[in-house]
Amino acid sequence: MSEEPQQPQQSQNSDASVETKPEETQVAFATGPIRLVKANWEKEEAKPQHHTQHQRHQQPQKKDGGSEKSAFASAPAASLKELIVNIYDKQYKKLLIIPAAVIIAAVVVLLMSYSSTGSFFKKDISLSGGVSISAITGFSDDIALEAELAQQFPGFDVSVRKLTQLGSSIGLVVEAGMQSDPDIESLSGFLSGRLGIAKDDFTVQRIGASLGESFFRQLIKGLLLAFVFMALTVFAYFKIVAGRWVLLPGLFVVWTAFVDIICTLAVVSLMGIHLSAAGLAAFLMLVGYSVDTDILLTMRALKGTDLKLFDRIRSAVKTGVMMTLTGLFAVVAGYFFAESETIKQIMFILSVGLVFDLVHTWITNAGLLRWYLEKRGMA
Repeated sequence: MSEEPQQPQQSQNSDASVETKPEETQVAFATGPIRLVKANWEKEEAKPQHHTQHQRHQQPQKKDGGSEKSAFASAPAASLKELIVNIYDKQYKKLLIIPAAVIIAAVVVLLMSYSSTGSFFKKDISLSGGVSISAITGFSDDIALEAELAQQFPGFDVSVRKLTQLGSSIGLVVEAGMQSDPDIESLSGFLSGRLGIAKDDFTVQRIGASLGESFFRQLIKGLLLAFVFMALTVFAYFKIVAGRWVLLPGLFVVWTAFVDIICTLAVVSLMGIHLSAAGLAAFLMLVGYSVDTDILLTMRALKGTDLKLFDRIRSAVKTGVMMTLTGLFAVVAGYFFAESETIKQIMFILSVGLVFDLVHTWITNAGLLRWYLEKRGMA
């Protein structure tokens, strides 16, 4: 009795499942045949889906491999940068030993020069007096000629340099610290025989010793006055900006400019360069190059209280080092492309001074300034 009504019900369900519309799939999935079809369909669909998932899984692996390679390539540079920053941050007091050693070495060089020659550096005839003989000649071995003249005239400071035009040598200039007519005549005769040029073809310029010495004293006084006025300007500027007298940071700025000059002068003395009046004027330019970065450092450290002290100093380093390197590249290019020996000497002094300024500004001044501000609780 109970089985007879069940058979037509199954038939009806089967017919209903065949005629089921797409939107009624939830009812159809309850039946056996449709569930089997759905299982087969899912099995077929799972193959391309599995393949796609496998491809997608491989693609990130390639990207991860590339990122690992780039990370490995940049790791040494990043670690080196972090090491330098960490040393600059944590060991800044120990780093002060480096500029201190440089200053001591510069002072020793200058004292040795003074003890042996009676002067801290060699001066050309524009500062000490003497004679300058110029000649147009194809002879270009100035080093050999200077060695011969040093042997022939041992009692005089003789120097030889080339005259150039468009990068090629066209003549020579011989300078000697001699004043008497017989000595000058002897020098002219030796050059005439050595170069094969008549004495009348020489261009002779004489500067008296008293005139050169007077000119040298005036330049030194001008340099000292410029340095004093620079120091007063620095102190006055800090007074205006900070609203009070800031003595020690101002002294750090003045000290940095001073040691830049001392170290550069030691290099000039060590290389035996005969400093001219234009070379002394280059030291005035060096003071300006030094002071601007020191003021930048000091003002960033004093005013930017919203950041930590090291972050303020690091911000100043990024700007100041770029400024100094820009000036350094310019003067180095000027040294190699200039034809005038006077211009070359100015560019050489500035380039050496800027290298020392990098050391004394960003190690000496930055270290002393940070030490001072940390003592005052301004870190």
